[in-house]
Amino acid sequence: MPAKQPNARKFNPNGLNLCEVATYDRLIFAPLERVWENVLDWEHLPHLHETSFDYVELDDGGDWGWRTWSNAEHTGHVELTLASDDAYVARSYLGEHQISEIWTTLTKEDDSTRVHVSFHLPDIAADNVEKMGDLMLGLYITLWDEDEAMMRERHDRLTESRSLQTQCNLGNEIDIRKQLEQGEEIRFQLKRREFQLRLDNDNIVAHATICPHLMGPLNKSSLNERRLRCPWHGYEFNIDSGECVFPESANCRLPISPKLDISNGNLIASSN
Repeated sequence: MPAKQPNARKFNPNGLNLCEVATYDRLIFAPLERVWENVLDWEHLPHLHETSFDYVELDDGGDWGWRTWSNAEHTGHVELTLASDDAYVARSYLGEHQISEIWTTLTKEDDSTRVHVSFHLPDIAADNVEKMGDLMLGLYITLWDEDEAMMRERHDRLTESRSLQTQCNLGNEIDIRKQLEQGEEIRFQLKRREFQLRLDNDNIVAHATICPHLMGPLNKSSLNERRLRCPWHGYEFNIDSGECVFPESANCRLPISPKLDISNGNLIASSN
């Protein structure tokens, strides 16, 4: 199913009295490929941007873009449409009334991406343009700050080299326990996988640090009921089985946790 809005790839297809209230230019230190991935990834909106989005539910999506409900009553929605090879447009609606039209152009600059955004709102009085522009700019600066951090971390994960070792001496077990009690982070690599040590009911456990969905940082997740939650998309995993327990439809799982043994007082991690 294509975009619901007729002529969605054209400017102002509803013939509204649109006013450009602001523009925003920014260099994103992530390659264009990562930025387009982010544009099409509606799923991160209620998790990475939880302070900006109260409610997000997918209505439809495809090669054309995506459309999400913005409230549980399904009276409001946001529709993002790919308008060209270098631009997309996001329109917000409340009922049948369009309340915004935001155009974004993406330009490759070496390993970075130039972003240009123009904000258009209907029926804005001249003395209210600056105020509305400041509101839109404040929102988008926050969104792009959060998005850029995610895109850069994902790109680093995709391009980094990792150790092929199958066993790792992590050091003195008593010292490691003290470090963990003090909240220190201990990570290591086995067979190109990265793992982290945690204390769970006074037991030292190890789990993968990279979400198998889109490489989110599980090392930043709290361990509740032996579950890890990805801060990017809200995926949750059981560290014992590796199973993805939310969403249930997900087709991914954590890699098997390494075996931990104590030898001569040292904690040894081995791949299973």
